[in-house]
Amino acid sequence: MIPALIKVFIIFGIILIINRMKLNLGLSIITGALILGMWMGLGLGGVGWSLIGTVTEMQTISLGLIVGLIMILSGLMDKSGQMDRMVKGLAILSRDGRTVGSVMAALIGLLPMPGGALFSAPMVEASLKKDGVAREQKTALNYWFRHVWEYWWPLYPGVILVVALMEVKTWHFIAMMAIMTPVSVLSGMFFILKPIGKIEAQEQGSFSWGGLWKFIWEMMPILLVILFIFLLPALLRVIEILGIRIDVHSGLSLLPGLAIAIVWVWRINRVSAKRLLSVIIGKGTWSMVFLILAVMIFKGMMEDSQAVIQIRNELTAYHIPAMLIILIMPFLSGLITGIAVGFVGAAFPIIIPMFRSPDLIDFLSTAGLAYVFGYIGMILSPVHLCFLVSKDYYRAGFLESYQYVLKPGLMVMATAVILYVIQRAL
Repeated sequence: MIPALIKVFIIFGIILIINRMKLNLGLSIITGALILGMWMGLGLGGVGWSLIGTVTEMQTISLGLIVGLIMILSGLMDKSGQMDRMVKGLAILSRDGRTVGSVMAALIGLLPMPGGALFSAPMVEASLKKDGVAREQKTALNYWFRHVWEYWWPLYPGVILVVALMEVKTWHFIAMMAIMTPVSVLSGMFFILKPIGKIEAQEQGSFSWGGLWKFIWEMMPILLVILFIFLLPALLRVIEILGIRIDVHSGLSLLPGLAIAIVWVWRINRVSAKRLLSVIIGKGTWSMVFLILAVMIFKGMMEDSQAVIQIRNELTAYHIPAMLIILIMPFLSGLITGIAVGFVGAAFPIIIPMFRSPDLIDFLSTAGLAYVFGYIGMILSPVHLCFLVSKDYYRAGFLESYQYVLKPGLMVMATAVILYVIQRAL
């Protein structure tokens, strides 16, 4: 009899293999979920009911809605030119081209636009006009700093998904993971920016309060989302004090801010109805929603087939180090899929039961370490879209670009392990 753990590893391998054969990632995950359900003995009826139950579950519906709204907001800010105005307005705040380029890339990274590194690439190019700056260094700068927020930024589908799978409050995960952004920035500064040397900024002008206000105004859609993430729980608390208790799913705290931000961008930029419709029905929006649906189907199949319970029992019986699996699975899935929802969706439904704990801090710290390993696997992935478009834009060498990303990636992983060990010792 094949242990459930081995079955899941085989299914995991099947998902990665068929995805590498150019099958859509969402379809790859759904295929793996169906095979898993049948192999674990659910039968056609059980597999069918699991699919129906997952698709109609409130968690799945809310996640799909949130991700869809995020993609619409990203598309509107891009097509209306607001993203471009927001980034260019920052150039007056620094006279070092390295700072301008890295912050521009980071600002673009605040919104999860597929292949968004291509959008910031020309701006990074303009800020790094200096003889001696290698194409590979430009590639690494544009790629690395675009992703410094993805550890915790609540607009990223991977973060939304991991919070939902862990069933914790969004701000709890943010509080645990926010430290990884400065760690990532410092690693990038040491291994990517420092070797380039100081560059005089190309953008003309000087700092002014008026310019700062214009920059903040262009940032308003993002600030609105952040505001409502924290405002909604406070409002619900006030209502509860008044004697009315309303249970709201943790992920739904994003909906009001996203809706208002979309209306803001639409009205301020006077976006036409035709352009708005093109964003809403765009392929990128619905492909991401479908991917979220596929991940939730896989998660539901794991639960309904009781594979999670069997794996937990097998780990106890065979004395397999759970931590080894908790770290390796996210890293490998991130390395092969090259996308955050890929490593979260493929690995976290399997590993969460291995470290679930009544102690919230212990639970979050282990999840955070696993997420960092998956994240670095994604960053080091040769199929990551942002890496590929950056490399192609600058006409850089693949391996030569890779070496500039590898060092800060290893530094982030090592730091995450140290922070985890310190936290466990306290």
